[in-house]
Amino acid sequence: MLADEYTAGLPPAGTSHGHAAFGVVDETVVRVTDVTVGPLQAPTLDVARVDGAMPGAQNLLGMDLIGQYRCHFRLRAGVMDVDPPPGGHGALADLRTDSRGHFYLDVSWAGAPELSGYACWDSGAGITIVHHGFWQAHRELFREIGTAEGTDASGTRVRTPLVQVSGAVIGQRSFGPHKAAVVDLSAANATLERPMDLILGYPTLSQADWLFDFPAKKWALTT
Repeated sequence: MLADEYTAGLPPAGTSHGHAAFGVVDETVVRVTDVTVGPLQAPTLDVARVDGAMPGAQNLLGMDLIGQYRCHFRLRAGVMDVDPPPGGHGALADLRTDSRGHFYLDVSWAGAPELSGYACWDSGAGITIVHHGFWQAHRELFREIGTAEGTDASGTRVRTPLVQVSGAVIGQRSFGPHKAAVVDLSAANATLERPMDLILGYPTLSQADWLFDFPAKKWALTT
């Protein structure tokens, strides 16, 4: 949550320590009450307070709030439906989560169906990220298209290789070619129960509509 006149005056309730794509993120946690965002509600919520002057800083809803609901993400339309009517989407697959509330899907490739990448679904990521080690081991899956400078949640700026991802398959659905950044995720992976090979960002996620029943830990593609 971006610091404003209200949150700036709240006493610290703790600190949040984590890893962004390039650097470490340390944030002050404050407790807010009577949170309402559309149909999402929480009587109390601990939020990380961030300086609005930090590069890329923005208000983000986390899994501590949306993880209590059944959500239908229609990213191309800019819509998240909360608790949509059940049914009409076929069988739902099991959704894997970790102790921090992150959730993961498998990515395969049409040209290498025996290969699978373990991917974190992250609608807040402006670009899909491929772990440097996964890229090095499977460079035939990616076409290098240049470099770009990116900024992560810690404000760290790094120039990274850019690649084109082609032939990706998620939930038995083929995804069109799109750009991704190659980043060494070793520091973040060291804190996880199972290392991730990719972080699926907006260029990937916006190609489909996604239904996540977070309480039931189920998911499906709806387009």
